[in-house]
Amino acid sequence: MKNDFVTILDFGSSKITCMTASKVSDKGEFVIRAVGQSAYNGFSDSGWYEPNTIDGAVSQAISQVENKMKCRIKEVFVGVPGAFCAEVTGEASAAFHSKKKIDAEDISEIIKKADIYKCESDYSPLGGKPVYFILDGALRMVDPQGFIAGKLTGLVSFSYMKNSFRNSVTSALNKQGINRISFINTCEAQASYIGHATFNESYSIVIDIGHITTNVSLCGGRGLLFMRTFALGSGYLASDLCQVLGCDFNFAMSVLEKVNLNLEIQSGDAYSLGGRMIDAYQTNEIVKARIAQIAEYVIKSFRYCDKDIPANTPIVLTGGGLSYIRGGADCLSTYLGKKVKLYDSVNAQTKRNEYTSCYGLIYEAIQKEKSKGGFFSFLSKIGKGDK
Repeated sequence: MKNDFVTILDFGSSKITCMTASKVSDKGEFVIRAVGQSAYNGFSDSGWYEPNTIDGAVSQAISQVENKMKCRIKEVFVGVPGAFCAEVTGEASAAFHSKKKIDAEDISEIIKKADIYKCESDYSPLGGKPVYFILDGALRMVDPQGFIAGKLTGLVSFSYMKNSFRNSVTSALNKQGINRISFINTCEAQASYIGHATFNESYSIVIDIGHITTNVSLCGGRGLLFMRTFALGSGYLASDLCQVLGCDFNFAMSVLEKVNLNLEIQSGDAYSLGGRMIDAYQTNEIVKARIAQIAEYVIKSFRYCDKDIPANTPIVLTGGGLSYIRGGADCLSTYLGKKVKLYDSVNAQTKRNEYTSCYGLIYEAIQKEKSKGGFFSFLSKIGKGDK
């Protein structure tokens, strides 16, 4: 029997995270059973900063989970960071001889017809995911299966990953004895999960600010419409503080934990940290200046987006880079000129913003296991009374 859990591997900008989780219900709930982490120096859109450390970092994260689960991991769903991904959308239609009930084959045919793009030699396809469908040119919905229509039109998002990422990660996992590997676009999985978690299947913008990388995603329905990655994050905030305050990097990161942008700071106010007094007004101004630059980069990112974005599209902030700075979301909102909502969850296991990419990968992995008739599909049948 297959294991009753999925294992994901998430490549953040400062750490690699391995998680195992089990499905709880068909509504997308899951329980996290083990977590393993290893620090590393991350990547840029050109590749790994220290490629020789990837094997060891992957091994360390997975070994921690194996020790906690007391079993060997044999299959892993790997998240492909935005810096190693490309995304395009395609549209296709199918007209039927007469009105019929839409089934899974019709949806598969739309996805196949929409795939008109030639994959470049240094990329590999990650597959297509429907964004939304239109029935008879009028009724728009996320899942048309079971509805009656004479014509079906679909907008499909296609993702591609750099072969350099695939090759290095596959090699690292093979050395761990893991040969069953599936790759998932992390930005797409994260945006879809946040849309699911916030009961929003319409348009949404997700801004994930990490340690040295920020991902901006536009999600519509269940697919990704646009994504952009740029090098800015909490590490840059800390570097700014190092230069101005004359402190070391670790101390600067601790200062960020003290920062409160909601306070009306006056000249002479100070933050107290480890017996040292830090000029609060100067510190806040340094942090605000960098957040203003992040907002500027977010706005510039969407100049590359060819999609019409409704004015009321919600913006969700996540990631560990800015979410935990008090007043950070409000400050970003001010510079964007749009309301920014901070990701939150009623589930204590899925509340932490730095792990929303992991939650998205788990959610997507469970869906893939269910669709290919794995253990979770078996559980679903038992729950419905099938013998």
